[in-house]
Amino acid sequence: MATIELEVDEAYQDIVEFLASAVPTLPLTRIRRLVAHGCAEVDGRRVDHRCVPRPGQRVVLTLPDTPFVRYEPRAMDLEVLHEDAHVLAINKPPGLSVLPGPGTLEATLINGLLHHVQNASPWPSARIHIVHRLDKDTTGVLLVAKDLATARHLSGCFGGRRVKKLYLALVRGEVASEEGEIDLTIAATSTRGRMRLAAGGAGGAALRRRKGRPAHSRYRVVERFRGFTLVEVQPLTGRQHQVRLHMLGIGHPLAVDPLYGGRDALYLSEIKPGYRRKADRPEPPLMARLTLHASHVELALADGSPLAVDAPLPDDFERLLRALRKYAAKR
Repeated sequence: MATIELEVDEAYQDIVEFLASAVPTLPLTRIRRLVAHGCAEVDGRRVDHRCVPRPGQRVVLTLPDTPFVRYEPRAMDLEVLHEDAHVLAINKPPGLSVLPGPGTLEATLINGLLHHVQNASPWPSARIHIVHRLDKDTTGVLLVAKDLATARHLSGCFGGRRVKKLYLALVRGEVASEEGEIDLTIAATSTRGRMRLAAGGAGGAALRRRKGRPAHSRYRVVERFRGFTLVEVQPLTGRQHQVRLHMLGIGHPLAVDPLYGGRDALYLSEIKPGYRRKADRPEPPLMARLTLHASHVELALADGSPLAVDAPLPDDFERLLRALRKYAAKR
């Protein structure tokens, strides 16, 4: 258990607004949850979301079972897709968590984001606010707010399903329909970080709902290969691991997905007819991470102006697709 001790420096609308400003690396949704669960105290008294802290008061926020880390800026090579005074959008690289998990001490994306907005941005900012996340091995568009008002708006957009998100996913098998919809309930499991489909049946047939949260996605086929399909998926709800589980639910798991697909890499020998492995060394993988990329995010900003951001595929994904086009093209 960790605690954060803070002093109120100016007037704020409520305790949530103060905490979001004072600890910008905590997502707003988590701050609201902590306050609702009685984890915030002002001058030794437990408070709820209605509390309006006054300058000079002492606030203590308790983070159950979570070590609190003060993030330090760290230079990283970030691909900036869009930036203005309020919003930063980057093409998240693979192999980098947005925020550290329990026990994680290695640098994460937030260290690089802080360095950028404080040292390299044309619109510098002292703080950033995480409003959504991507899995560690998922690449693509990641939006970050640079002030509290923008964070509130963007969090509302993501939470209120007012964001259009598109993913490119390479899946195993040849998807039969050119397009379709998936309506499969998703539930948590007793294993940390793992979700499950909470419905019976297979192949998208009529399914019985069980305990879990409804989840809805649309997909369309982008390109077909022997044994694989590149699909574009639009999650209409925002469940954890939704794209991965929904494609698994219709019989087409990601080509590489150790958690749900049972495969931790994709090799040239799987797609090139007559491929011969070299006896003196192991075969290098074409791709050894999730075959999933957040390609597009679109929403309306607080002033009503539209924001649409596209992220090009990373090099490893492009190399994989070139190999598929060369050795596994559909004739």
